[in-house]
Amino acid sequence: MDTVHPSEGVAVTFDLWQTLIFEFDGSVRSHARRKYRTKYTVEELAELGESIDPEVVDRGFVRLSEEITAGHDRGLDARYDEWISTFFQQIMPGLEERIGSDEVGRIGRVIDRAFIESPPHLIEGAAGVLDYLAERGVKIGLISNTGLTSPEIYREWLVRIGLLGKFDYLSFSNEQEVAKPSRAIFESTVRGLGVKAGRTLHVGDNLHTDVAGSAAVGMSTVWVRGGIDSPVRTDTVPDYSVDSILELPEVVDRWLALLAS
Repeated sequence: MDTVHPSEGVAVTFDLWQTLIFEFDGSVRSHARRKYRTKYTVEELAELGESIDPEVVDRGFVRLSEEITAGHDRGLDARYDEWISTFFQQIMPGLEERIGSDEVGRIGRVIDRAFIESPPHLIEGAAGVLDYLAERGVKIGLISNTGLTSPEIYREWLVRIGLLGKFDYLSFSNEQEVAKPSRAIFESTVRGLGVKAGRTLHVGDNLHTDVAGSAAVGMSTVWVRGGIDSPVRTDTVPDYSVDSILELPEVVDRWLALLAS
């Protein structure tokens, strides 16, 4: 097995959800995590003398999640604290003015911990795939449309499962305030990795946000079949298709050979 010399600037970037991780309960968005968020929200507000029906809070989280996802399809996102502020404005107008933005931010941080208490599941063997790429001298990046979880909590969780150090660069949509399929998040990632888009392979499950988005900036693409299907249709055909990232080492070997030819 030949190793790519780091100076050649070759990289593989990964989508996160439905590519490297998935939900324990089989849902696209964890029902268990939403229950934790609802519980914490109701409890924290009650301590401040604010009473709200848990069903209203639960529906609010569903609606906010749908709003975030719809924005992602258009390449848009906002910072985590901005989404929390939006959430409270929607479920209880005037709340932020009554208790103050600092208190809303504090409750948002409590809600954020639900990700740690009900985390997703790392695909078995995924860490080994990342190790294989590193052994080949390939730089590794992560490009994630994040949902209602802060970049800080994502990083904390990646540390807990021993994955953070395997990435050379991470791009979170609610940190950059732009989402896949926007060119900006792919371009900032290849700059952060110190590579050219034409020498980067992006791996993801969404044909619109991952495949079409990365192809638009000149990256090679791997589509992980069976993931989330975007309502936005695309004519972009992936360069490679797999059923699982466990098939990726063979694909990367073929791709590297093509680059070298």
